[in-house]
Amino acid sequence: MTAPLTKATTDLEILFSWLSDKGSPHTRSLYTTTSRQFLEFVSKPLSEIYLEDIQQWKLSLEFRNYSAHTIRVKILCIKSLFSYCFDVGYLSINAGSKVKPPKPKDTLSTKLLERTAIEKLIGATTTERDRLMLSLAYACGLRASELCGLRWDDLQPREKGGQALIYGKGQKSRIVLIPAGLWVKLMALPRSDRTLAVFYSYRHKPLERTMLHKIVKAAALKAGVCQEASTHWLRHAHATHSLESGCDLSLLQQSLGHASIVTTQKYLAARPNRHSSEFLNTNLW
Repeated sequence: MTAPLTKATTDLEILFSWLSDKGSPHTRSLYTTTSRQFLEFVSKPLSEIYLEDIQQWKLSLEFRNYSAHTIRVKILCIKSLFSYCFDVGYLSINAGSKVKPPKPKDTLSTKLLERTAIEKLIGATTTERDRLMLSLAYACGLRASELCGLRWDDLQPREKGGQALIYGKGQKSRIVLIPAGLWVKLMALPRSDRTLAVFYSYRHKPLERTMLHKIVKAAALKAGVCQEASTHWLRHAHATHSLESGCDLSLLQQSLGHASIVTTQKYLAARPNRHSSEFLNTNLW
């Protein structure tokens, strides 16, 4: 029998070990909340949890009308926990190995904003900081966490405009280029002597995702744009508008920080420029 890789002897210790392996604070927070929710539901130690326990929890999430996407994220989280416990030798079985997360419906096409809507949304912000945040999210295709985590020492000037070193999912880094006009305005932003964060709160702490979410929602309401709009919609808009203007797919993949080009290709299908319906010659409509 192979010796365990962990010295953990309690569920709490193995949970801390598992969570420490998660890269970003957002991921750790999500996994902490989800694992706590799951363990409260089953009310058992990890060693006594079986496939049926996870399946029952999955059903309970469906009965509570969680979206397929949310359920998928939660199930993947718990599968990750049990895989980790099994791999390091804390558990003798992997109870989550046969649990299949639901495949959510692809709703990307419903989350696309036209250029005029983007202009209205950004124009409806109430401060220069907020206007620049949303402009940067759209111009560079940034995720909310990437925007909130941006630091002054991540920025470098170029002959025209500037560039930013972005730390994305899985702590993978990439360089994005910032248009000249936006760069000039960004450099004029007031800086804090208590944080290197480009976008910070009144307490001089890096702006949190929840606050960014509220800023986007308030701007969407004021602009009369879809109330479900979020920072990620600006990223979606960056992708679709770039492709429509002739951007190469591989360049877009690099700019967005996608691990696989398959993810980037979804933007081609979300709003195609051509369709076979154009070739139908009929008087039905």
